[in-house]
Amino acid sequence: MENLIVRVLSRKRPPAAVGYVVTLGLVFAVLLFEYMYRPALHRYLPFLPVVFVSALFFGRPAGLFATLLSAALGDDVIDLLRDGSAPQPTEMLFIVLYVSVGCATAWLIEALRSAVCKLLDAEAETSLLLDELAHRTRNDLMMISSVLNLQAMRQTDAHAREALESAVARVRVIAEAQERLRKSGKHGEVEVAAYLRALGHGLAELLRDVRPIRVRVLATPMFVDAPVAVSIGLIANELVTNAFKYAFPDGQGGTVQITLELTAAGVVLSVEDDGVGVPPSKKDGLGTRLVQLLASHLGGTVQAMPREYGHGVKVLLPIKPAAVVLTAVSTDG
Repeated sequence: MENLIVRVLSRKRPPAAVGYVVTLGLVFAVLLFEYMYRPALHRYLPFLPVVFVSALFFGRPAGLFATLLSAALGDDVIDLLRDGSAPQPTEMLFIVLYVSVGCATAWLIEALRSAVCKLLDAEAETSLLLDELAHRTRNDLMMISSVLNLQAMRQTDAHAREALESAVARVRVIAEAQERLRKSGKHGEVEVAAYLRALGHGLAELLRDVRPIRVRVLATPMFVDAPVAVSIGLIANELVTNAFKYAFPDGQGGTVQITLELTAAGVVLSVEDDGVGVPPSKKDGLGTRLVQLLASHLGGTVQAMPREYGHGVKVLLPIKPAAVVLTAVSTDG
């Protein structure tokens, strides 16, 4: 009901002539109904909805017109004037009270209309500013990513180049979140399935070189808060990067799958590969520690997934999405 009233108040008004004609028709319709069922009704009360509807749909002038017209036609006022009889004091008091209530209703609805229009204009302006801010932020982040990428390409030291490439990937995760935030139309929320698909495609292009490695994304479309989406993106980025780094040595090909699903316990993000698995001598690096830190920040846990071939990591995040689209989407990159 509230949304309906807001839509009516904020829409463009019909021409004034249409408002007066419709108001006149409503007043006479109620007047006819009152004469037909006089014992069931009392004085001016049936006209109050006409005043409300006229003011709501056609503005304050139509509401005032409905008030004055119904005050003149209702309760036998014309008959009293034609007979030369003056209304009784109680009748006159009731007429004045009705006119006061009708006029106040018309003025109040007009004030509400003005307030709603101002709020909608302010919301539209804020939305535009947020879109512009998100766009500029993404451009700045992509510029930083490009500079880091150029620096990585010029590095002859393998460790330095690897560190710079990791930084490039992390900056792109945040930049992509800003882009998804701008396109979602819901400020503060990101559709995380589309976000992961874009990340998976970008990581595949960035990391696989000439290796025949495919990144598959199977995700349930859902909207989450932007900070949560960035955390999920960073976790996926680190796990996919580790898979590319350790699972497929010597130009070996394979598949990395990112899965995002909603369970009773929360959101589950898992990354699996069909490569050679994690070397036994591997120590927890910066990426692994970052995954654990991000998961812990969201109250989640990180678990290794037992597999016959390859390696898998499952991250359970006890969060509730803002909205869910009950269709899983799978893409390959």
